[in-house]
Amino acid sequence: MRVERQMPRVQRPISRRIVDGQPVVTWASVEDPSSPDVLHHRIIRADEFINVNSEAGFNEQQVWWAIVVFIFATWDEETRPRIARIRGVEPNTIKIDEMGDLRTLRKAIIHNAGNVTASEHAKLKVMADLSQPGKPLTFNHDQMHALFVHVKRAIGRLILEHTSHLPGAPDADSIIGIAICNHR
Repeated sequence: MRVERQMPRVQRPISRRIVDGQPVVTWASVEDPSSPDVLHHRIIRADEFINVNSEAGFNEQQVWWAIVVFIFATWDEETRPRIARIRGVEPNTIKIDEMGDLRTLRKAIIHNAGNVTASEHAKLKVMADLSQPGKPLTFNHDQMHALFVHVKRAIGRLILEHTSHLPGAPDADSIIGIAICNHR
């Protein structure tokens, strides 16, 4: 069985207005929605659509959460084992506070509907300011920027810690853009 989503071939705006400073455009199609080859994923009211797609809205939070989960998964499943294999140690011996904090945030996202419990919040070493204990984890642009800065600093420290003794290793000045970054 194959399911395809039909895209309307002809769309035209039938209503345009400004609501709470946001443009709202309603589109119509000449496609027949009763036709069996039309598949509607979801129909929602314009105000709900604007709300879930607004800055700090549901969809943006889902993207932020996915980024946190992805960064930690990449660290835990790929990067850390590679570093450990090269160094001849167990992966769990390679520890970085920032990545430990991402583990805690990931756990809240995956296992606790985005709520960071007070006991889990107390474990955060460098990213405690990005969440509040007992409240849903929500990020704004500046907080995600701060999260990225924390990860970049961790990478810079990791590079220096594990390569500074090797010939041809980068020096602190050459990775300053990674290790040191001001955030808003």
